[in-house]
Amino acid sequence: MKTEKLARKIAGAIVGRQTRMANYLNRKTQHWNKASKLMALITFITLFGCLSAWLIIKSFI
Repeated sequence: MKTEKLARKIAGAIVGRQTRMANYLNRKTQHWNKASKLMALITFITLFGCLSAWLIIKSFI
């Protein structure tokens, strides 16, 4: 019972933080047009995709 209560408390804290972060990011990008948002998404995906690939390749060497 105590572990379930603790797990719910931790999950609630994580969801609360995610919600606050999403609201913050929405406020910061509300003035961006669709093309700007798409370019930011493509940049983010490319950057972190390359970083992930580099880490995977580095782990085999």
